[in-house]
Amino acid sequence: MDGTQGVTRRGVLKTLLAGSGVVMFGIGLPTREAAASAGSEVTSWVLIHPDNRVVIRIPQTELGQGVTTALAQVLAEELDLAWGEFDTEYYDAQTNLQRNNVYVHTSTLASWAVDKLFEPMRVAGAQVKHMLCATAAQDWGVDIASLSIAQREVRHAASTRAAGFGALAARAAELPIPAADALTLKEATHWQLIGKSMPRVDTRAKTTGAAIFGIDVALPGMKYAAVRQSPTFGGRLKGFDASGVLKRAGVREVVAIRGGPSGYNVPPTLWDVIDWQMDDAVAVVADSWWQAQQALNELPIEWEPGPQATADSAGIDQRLGAALDTAGQLTREEGDIERAFAAAERRVEAEYRYPFMEHAPLEPMNCTALVTAGGVEAWAPTQYADEALRIAAYAAGVALKDAKFHLTLSGGGFGRRLSNDFVSQAVQVAKALPGTPIKLISSREECMRRGYYAPVARARLRAAIGPDGLPTAWHSKVAYGRAPVQPYGMSRFPWAVPNVRCEYATVDSPPPFGWMRGVAHAQSLWMNTAFLGEIAAATGKTSLAMQRLLLDEAHVTTDRPDHDDAVARIRRHRDLLERVVARAGAETLAAPGHGRGFAVTDMSYVPGYYASCVAMAVDVAIGEDGDIRVLAVHAVADVGLAVNPDIVTAQIQGGIGFGLSNALNAQITLKDGQVEQANFNDYPLLTLAEMPTVDVELLPASGRPTGIGEDAVPVVMAALVDAVRAAGAAGIRSLPLRSRKSA
Repeated sequence: MDGTQGVTRRGVLKTLLAGSGVVMFGIGLPTREAAASAGSEVTSWVLIHPDNRVVIRIPQTELGQGVTTALAQVLAEELDLAWGEFDTEYYDAQTNLQRNNVYVHTSTLASWAVDKLFEPMRVAGAQVKHMLCATAAQDWGVDIASLSIAQREVRHAASTRAAGFGALAARAAELPIPAADALTLKEATHWQLIGKSMPRVDTRAKTTGAAIFGIDVALPGMKYAAVRQSPTFGGRLKGFDASGVLKRAGVREVVAIRGGPSGYNVPPTLWDVIDWQMDDAVAVVADSWWQAQQALNELPIEWEPGPQATADSAGIDQRLGAALDTAGQLTREEGDIERAFAAAERRVEAEYRYPFMEHAPLEPMNCTALVTAGGVEAWAPTQYADEALRIAAYAAGVALKDAKFHLTLSGGGFGRRLSNDFVSQAVQVAKALPGTPIKLISSREECMRRGYYAPVARARLRAAIGPDGLPTAWHSKVAYGRAPVQPYGMSRFPWAVPNVRCEYATVDSPPPFGWMRGVAHAQSLWMNTAFLGEIAAATGKTSLAMQRLLLDEAHVTTDRPDHDDAVARIRRHRDLLERVVARAGAETLAAPGHGRGFAVTDMSYVPGYYASCVAMAVDVAIGEDGDIRVLAVHAVADVGLAVNPDIVTAQIQGGIGFGLSNALNAQITLKDGQVEQANFNDYPLLTLAEMPTVDVELLPASGRPTGIGEDAVPVVMAALVDAVRAAGAAGIRSLPLRSRKSA
């Protein structure tokens, strides 16, 4: 290793926040001398200081999900570190670029952090351990196998010799990094950290106010920018008259921001890598953000509204309906549904609708940027720092090597921060004021009206019913607004139906697409579960009884190409469903207006894809006014190996809150090309008082870890809809549920 990376993000921020004297902003990586004075980079993953302090680098964004703790736990295990014997810092995107993606997986999405980084971080810890021990073995002339690590020292029991990490690190860093297959990782029986509920590493900083989120970054001489994009999607900026607002106190400049790339919101290993571009915008720069925003509110701006000026929700819904009237892309077909429908004793049909939804993270979009003759430097809470680096360089018009990006803590993300439009906007403003640090913050209204939404969807389902009251055929057609291809939401249901056809289509819709927690499973699982409930009602069965009947591997046809996968999924789903029924204590609630609903799924995308599986029971009460109160949620989850069970439980609890909020309240609508919602008064989130009691059971650890960040969202939405039906509100065919109360 060349040892060039060493100055920590925390150290940089402490220097900048000191606020005294002149601060020099270096562009690019620090020199070897600077790195050596700050510590020794044994590998890209671990920095060791002369005083034995160990810093573990985390290549993911901490969104509150606990990924920093869980990943550090994995590496610390192999390095024989006790809890509290290390610090953490974010990885550096420029380093990752120069070292050919040494950090393996850096985009925070799809619940893949621990899933994809468990083995790489174990290997990284074992590599550092080997290099430190090899250095001590050379010094002492002993067999490396006779050495052990404790309290950040390499120890030789036979001679009682010991050497601290700090004394060995610089020389260890010069050794070749051993190959992964040359290492022996710890057996699970010897784990001291993995699988244990260790305290979160960020709790103290977040509870004392010491944590630095993107919105907290402060640089000497910094100015603030408020931003406004075209009010219609696809609109263009024609011009503005800045003469009036430039006379306001504190206002420094008004800057035109040109639309363009916002950054790929998925890594190139995934399907349909599309840059959902941002539109033109205007920013006002002032001494405070409030001054900037108030001036922006008064700024006369002329927009060219573009081709979407008349778009509205009703028209988009009509286009979705038209798409359902034509043949879609065939995404699953088994058996002969035409023959099954022709022979059916009865048929059940229904249509379901899912609205646009906004992520609504509490920390608004923000980025701090500085452009100088030497390059560009930016600080932001993004879920894709590698792409933020590229966007910063592009917006500044500099070579990629002359860009530096600092990842910060994020106050929520849920997929919204996979797009880096706010990075481009901040850098464009900073480019207009070279040498002046600019902190750009979007208002809540700007965040709400110019988001990257989960797409609108409409589905048409029909089933053929046989003499035994079970479906003999299942036909689904789904149409999405503008989005990457996501057929798995409708087609990956686990129930055994002998004849299946699933079709998929998309229509053009104005808002740009954004991944949202739960992805297409959140849009479609509740539809499939609700339809199964309608089939059950039509045949005199309960929804739970119908789920049980169809989670029977005996009904899986032997000629299915994914037969073994289908059988394994059915067995797993049925096991978790029965576990959650037992945990809830009863199959139904007897009180009038009360209902208990059930749902179960894994986050499987294609046959053979192994993911976590979650089952839930949701209890609701519907008041005389029609309002829905969620009373309790019981969850049983199989996540493979839970690296930190408390964090896994918290992820499930958080996903339940997010899913309930979306299913009950969330809806973005368009009129005359513009979003009608503006803030939490008309896009309400679930309040603390509305959060139900939540009971979570994790199955005993088995196998490798699988993701859990998204899994609770679609399951709780589906179980909620099933519970509302059980409480007497039949025919749930659209979200949000509370819109029915006012309808």
